[in-house]
Amino acid sequence: MFGNQPLKHESSSHGIKRSFEVANSSTVSRDNMAMVERNRVKETLKLFQDLYNKLVHECKGNPKQEGHCTKRFDMEAANCLKKGGKWILPANPFGNIPGIKTGDKFHYRAELVIVGLHLQYIAGIAYVTLNGKKIATSVVNSGRYENEAKTEDVLIYSGQGGSTKLGSSVSSDQELKLGNLALVNSKEVKYPVRVIQKVTRVNRDVEFVYDGLYVVNKYWQERGHNRKLVFKFELHRLTNQEKVCNMNGGGLKKKLRGRECCVVHDISQGKEKMAVRAMNGLDGEKPKNFGYATENMYPEWFLKIGRGGCDCTDGCSNLGQCGCVLRNGGEIAYNEKGGLVKQKGVIYECGPSCKCPPSCMNRVSQLGPRYQLEVYKTESRGWHVRSRSFISSGNFVCEFVGKLIHQDKETSKVAGGLPSFLISKSRNSNEGRSDESETRFLIDASTVGNVARFISYSSSPNLVVQRVLYDHDDERMPHVMFFAAKSIPPLHEITCDYDQKLTMD
Repeated sequence: MFGNQPLKHESSSHGIKRSFEVANSSTVSRDNMAMVERNRVKETLKLFQDLYNKLVHECKGNPKQEGHCTKRFDMEAANCLKKGGKWILPANPFGNIPGIKTGDKFHYRAELVIVGLHLQYIAGIAYVTLNGKKIATSVVNSGRYENEAKTEDVLIYSGQGGSTKLGSSVSSDQELKLGNLALVNSKEVKYPVRVIQKVTRVNRDVEFVYDGLYVVNKYWQERGHNRKLVFKFELHRLTNQEKVCNMNGGGLKKKLRGRECCVVHDISQGKEKMAVRAMNGLDGEKPKNFGYATENMYPEWFLKIGRGGCDCTDGCSNLGQCGCVLRNGGEIAYNEKGGLVKQKGVIYECGPSCKCPPSCMNRVSQLGPRYQLEVYKTESRGWHVRSRSFISSGNFVCEFVGKLIHQDKETSKVAGGLPSFLISKSRNSNEGRSDESETRFLIDASTVGNVARFISYSSSPNLVVQRVLYDHDDERMPHVMFFAAKSIPPLHEITCDYDQKLTMD
């Protein structure tokens, strides 16, 4: 029996069908069967829509009913289909429903029922009884309760009953029974739960979007808005499921205005130690193609000529007579945790000829990013960069990588709108005077670059720019390194000042 009553599914655990069985798999391919199931769902929904429209039309055409067509025609249409044996009742109540994909949209709660996605007209938690134990099969996040999205793949779902409805004056503690008990049992048996999100669009149209399979990770009780005990369930979305983009507004208390999804798993294509995701909650668009590089591209005529290295086999320190330390003014520019102590005109890190290990505290920036960075799209300003974890003040973030070109000869080739850095050696180290005729170079990231090409300009940035030399000694072409000017919380935009002059002063 459906509606507000749970669907009973009495059987042994060994009797649960783990997958849809094809009676004659030798003649029907898996792809064909998927198409058959998909068409079956579409046909069932069309039958529902036709019947719903007929019921509404009949009511409006009846003079006695004029102005009083307030019946739940969706539920009436669904019940008519049930009597005709047109409901889709999957053999396995758990997991995905054959013929339904993540991201599929439905207009009525009754549609969720007739295709077997959520077998409750009203209740937010659907469950079956298995060996005398209630186990949840699906939940609808309708926005009527104190639910919230912790991250894009973690949902904090409030239990049913009691007083969790927002704005309700009725109050009582929630009890561990019915749907709440079913979710607890789902955690114990580790069965996945289907999640459907109610989404209210800008024009106030309502949709129910299938968000995929989640598992109950943990649960607890806390005081709700009216000080009564509420059950909270932390649901984690299973991996390797297609992301559902553009879930704007609607059924979350903390509304995800443009629910983000990963459109590119790694824009570096494995070139960075950690994947650089591209996230988009607006339109599903991916960043435009470019050549990803982790090292600068130098002019063909350029030869990397290194300097002599140090002999600090145990790592460099401010003690002793390390040549690299002396070149930095007698002190290493970084602290023991790898943080930048003080900005300098240029920092000379240990290079290929040095005998110190990669763990040397004077090799901070050349080891690459220490944080998992990602790019994300905003509606008004395009792509930006953020870190998925906390960045402490002074810590290295990333290098600005691109193609080095002559400022005067090739600047016109730089594509507009993309960042570039003018590298300026403002003083002649031998003569101690300005040399306006000296060749200047630009790091152009328009066609070749790394994640830093997406870092946005700000007049009050949270990054500082530092020149670094380590693999060559040509001060005209230093590495441009970004360090945190202040502590940066997770998922906060990372910005820099591209107008900052990089000089040897």
